[in-house]
Amino acid sequence: MKIVYTWKHIDRSEAAENYANDKLERMTKYLHKIVSCDVSFESVHGEINVNMNLHADQSTFNAHNKDKDIYACIDGLEDKIERQLEKFHDKKTSKH
Repeated sequence: MKIVYTWKHIDRSEAAENYANDKLERMTKYLHKIVSCDVSFESVHGEINVNMNLHADQSTFNAHNKDKDIYACIDGLEDKIERQLEKFHDKKTSKH
């Protein structure tokens, strides 16, 4: 899986990238082939915005989250993406 991180108006944090990598590894239980993932971190008026685009199984999943803490942002993003993946997985398995 190729993960691209983008940082705007905020210093790059390797710890945050590692934390996001750990969270993304959990997504493999829903998807067979994750092609790429784009994660962008941006600081706007003291809040951190995190956007994620996940390309997998010929589908694209998008989520964004805002918070003052970068780790809380990543946790919220994981919840949103996981909900989308569960719904996608359920639809996919119910057709067979």
